[in-house]
Amino acid sequence: MFSAVQPSRRTFLVGAGRFAAASALTSVAPFPAIAEPRPHRIAASALKDLAGAVQGGVVLPDDPFFGDYARPNNLRFQTLPTAIARCASEADVQACVAWVRKHGARFAVRSGGHNYAGFSTTPGLLIDMTPLSAITALPGGDGLVKVEGGALNGMVYQALERLNRTVTHGRCTTVGAAGFLLGGGIGFNMRMFGMGSDLLQATSIVTADGALHADIQDSGEGSDLFWACRGGAGGNFGINTSFTLRTFPVETVTFFDITWITDVGEVLYTLLTRLADAPPEFGSKINVTKPARGSGDPRLTVSILGQLHKCGTTVEAILGPVLEKASKTRIDRDIAYWPAQDLLSEFTYPYFYQEKSSYMRAVDITPEAVAAMIRLAERMPGTSMANAFKFFQVGGTINAMAADATAYVHRGYDWLFSSEVNWWNRKDPKSLVDENLAWQERFYATANATTRAVGAFQNFPDPSLKDWSSAYYGGNYARLRRVKSAYDKADLFTYRQGIKPL
Repeated sequence: MFSAVQPSRRTFLVGAGRFAAASALTSVAPFPAIAEPRPHRIAASALKDLAGAVQGGVVLPDDPFFGDYARPNNLRFQTLPTAIARCASEADVQACVAWVRKHGARFAVRSGGHNYAGFSTTPGLLIDMTPLSAITALPGGDGLVKVEGGALNGMVYQALERLNRTVTHGRCTTVGAAGFLLGGGIGFNMRMFGMGSDLLQATSIVTADGALHADIQDSGEGSDLFWACRGGAGGNFGINTSFTLRTFPVETVTFFDITWITDVGEVLYTLLTRLADAPPEFGSKINVTKPARGSGDPRLTVSILGQLHKCGTTVEAILGPVLEKASKTRIDRDIAYWPAQDLLSEFTYPYFYQEKSSYMRAVDITPEAVAAMIRLAERMPGTSMANAFKFFQVGGTINAMAADATAYVHRGYDWLFSSEVNWWNRKDPKSLVDENLAWQERFYATANATTRAVGAFQNFPDPSLKDWSSAYYGGNYARLRRVKSAYDKADLFTYRQGIKPL
């Protein structure tokens, strides 16, 4: 076992004394961007029952560390819960499900808290999975690893580094592994190994009836639920308590980080069309960055970041002549795998943002489409933070699977496109934020129309997306609804863009 659950230094709700003032607990977040209905009052006796049933503890707003547990990554969604249940075992999870059913309480489930649309926030009970975070190498020598449902990505990385193994993984260490895997899971390895959800071999899940379905797999009882967990997104079918993943031995890689400040339209078009033919060992992310408003340098920059596993070619050969136009080039060869991930990693602190995504094929990207995106990006009003539109390189092994093989439907594309708007409420007035969000809608519509982009990535949930069911799940949505009906007919696990039972 590589990541043990440690006793918390936080204080928990224990005994009857703390309940005297708990009978009317409700909370209002500062700077709420999207209003949440206030919850009905939860009786002190009900909270006391919950505290007695959850061994990991129940935290109330008067706890000095309540804010640390409750704070989401996207500060647009700062609705504070009435209470936080800290689940340290599968029995704790079952107790929480039984409790919310009995009391009809609103709730949400969280590990990392990075849900872009705030779906891991609630004015009711927040079910915090982070104490359930052990990572275990399974016996048998076949490279299987079991990750508990509250583990953060950084914990997974540390355990895998000790094993000299890897998976498809992201760059941000504080993202919850559960949400990452359930929605698909992207990273620089995905063209070589497949989506994170493609590597899932088994999962355990507590469903709406409180039952624990242990280690369901691709065949046998629960195979339909297992299919849905591979891309059906978190919060739809139950609370996943563990994931068994197929891993791969690590090797050295070539790290690259390259930037262009001139001819950005031509460079971007070249990269988007040329790199579609790169071998699956090549993984990259392209950023087109708009500097912060008032920075003194309004120019757009294009950059590419990524890695190349050992194969019969080089980064220079893959990029071709466009490399000669770069203003900054860093290419480091034969770096040990996990130290290279330190160079690729990013730290994301809580701030305010909105992200929109879609999928593109290189064959549909024209010089005119790229020029239209560049023109609109240059006209972005901007905020006190840098903003960007991005292209995550997909394809390769991802496209070798049929669209209906798992719930993750987005096969057959070369790029996952996204547009982000970032801001600080204390620095950027609401009128400026609204202006940038309106610009984003125009930019997103133009990019999709000119490149024939479709869909949206369910791990980048977009609260403004109208046809979200088709965008996230395409032709798989009908089957997902049947699975939902089989395991959660009453829609206990529900949120604004949650899969609906038939």
